[in-house]
Amino acid sequence: MRILRPLFATAILSLCFPALSLAEPSRAELDVVARRAFEQSNVVGASVLVAKGDRILLLEGYGLSDIGLEAPAGPGSVYHVVGPMLPLTGVAIMQQVERGKLSLDDDIAKYIPEFPTQGRHVTVRQLISDTSGVVDYHYRGDPLESTYRQPKAMDEVIALFADGQWVHEPGTQWDWSISNFQLLGEILERVTGEPYADYMRRSLFVPAGAAETTTCDSSSVIHGLSHSYQRVGGRYEAATEDSAAVSYDLRFCSTVSDLFRLWRAIQTGKILKPETLARMTIAEGPGLKMTANDPDQHFGLGFTLGHEGDHRDVGQNGSLLGYSGSLYHFPADDLTVVVLTNTAGQNAKAIGSALARTVLGLPPNPPPPAPAPALILADEPVSADGRSQVMGTYVLKVVDGGYHDSFAQYRRTYRVFDENGRLMIEALGGIPERLLKQKNGSFAIRSWPQAPVTFTAGDRNDLTLRLTNSGLTLAGERVGPADARTFHAIR
Repeated sequence: MRILRPLFATAILSLCFPALSLAEPSRAELDVVARRAFEQSNVVGASVLVAKGDRILLLEGYGLSDIGLEAPAGPGSVYHVVGPMLPLTGVAIMQQVERGKLSLDDDIAKYIPEFPTQGRHVTVRQLISDTSGVVDYHYRGDPLESTYRQPKAMDEVIALFADGQWVHEPGTQWDWSISNFQLLGEILERVTGEPYADYMRRSLFVPAGAAETTTCDSSSVIHGLSHSYQRVGGRYEAATEDSAAVSYDLRFCSTVSDLFRLWRAIQTGKILKPETLARMTIAEGPGLKMTANDPDQHFGLGFTLGHEGDHRDVGQNGSLLGYSGSLYHFPADDLTVVVLTNTAGQNAKAIGSALARTVLGLPPNPPPPAPAPALILADEPVSADGRSQVMGTYVLKVVDGGYHDSFAQYRRTYRVFDENGRLMIEALGGIPERLLKQKNGSFAIRSWPQAPVTFTAGDRNDLTLRLTNSGLTLAGERVGPADARTFHAIR
């Protein structure tokens, strides 16, 4: 089995034998790069921090924290943190390993005996390394998306992914699953006897001096919190996931400065022993193969082990809730780049990459493709007979664009129906919208004007609905009539 040496070994050597480095860019130069990357990423607002060691090279905000109020984003703006918070769950688990309260090789049944492993041996190590095979509940489709506004206790959250088919056998391959971190949070509570949020505050945030970091959900009132957005066509819309959808124990609000303090506290031994952190930055087994597109990207224990050019980095990025976050550290260069935005998409990672490459003296990334121009949708008449032919309830699955193995279990129920002479489409748990017929015979909806909706007749008069949304193409046959009873009965 090939094992990568700890990334921090290089950093330790560089402290003893400083390497020659390129001229460090000025704050003004980094500001220009940040502004350009911000504009190219189509982001409403962002805050960035770039540091060498403890020395801040850039700490700035760009764009707007709130479009309606025209409030500017600043260096101290607060965001829901998506992505960089997840490794902190791993850090908390490794604290318990250091204290002998649990072992990475413990079966999770020791701590969560009610979880149906279906006879499989699933370990804490497999959860923290994303190799458990437990399905990511975000990609279950209807079980989650149709119940966003229904409050859920932890056992209901676990039920979202506990009744799914295994994505793969435990320990055989890597696949991203937020369910692993949800289970780790539950294990942490049972081992420590503390609520997850209380433990994180006492054992991580307070020692790091991260005073602006707090638990939050969509109902929280937090000073300086940026409003969240998603880009739809050529405009921005509010994008807030309902706080009742899933457990918010993994959700915190913070600033780029607080995330930097947390990282430095981890890196300098205030929160974890150096040898424990080094252990977390070793990739082995399935973690060596995250993606076929980049054989040099790996996954350790809670951390993504990536690179910019030949400069290795450690950290995490993510997007959800209308927010995006990225924190990466380059051990050999002692460079840390933190970016938080209030816009859905992996834009924080793109901005952070542009800044890191500038400091590292690497050529810039190619600019992203320009957004497609806003479409002017047609609204061709649809006869009563035409509406009747396509009406029905459809169960769709992913046929193209599933970027995690969990998408193999994704199912989404739609109905197409007639409402007072208007052809409508509705996803289970979603908002009904007009289906607008286009001149080429396809259909479209105003919320996703670039996403075509088509109907195809089969050999036995079967009808297939196909739609593309955010790079994901779904298709499925009509399974029943369009009445509300049939629609809500199918799960």
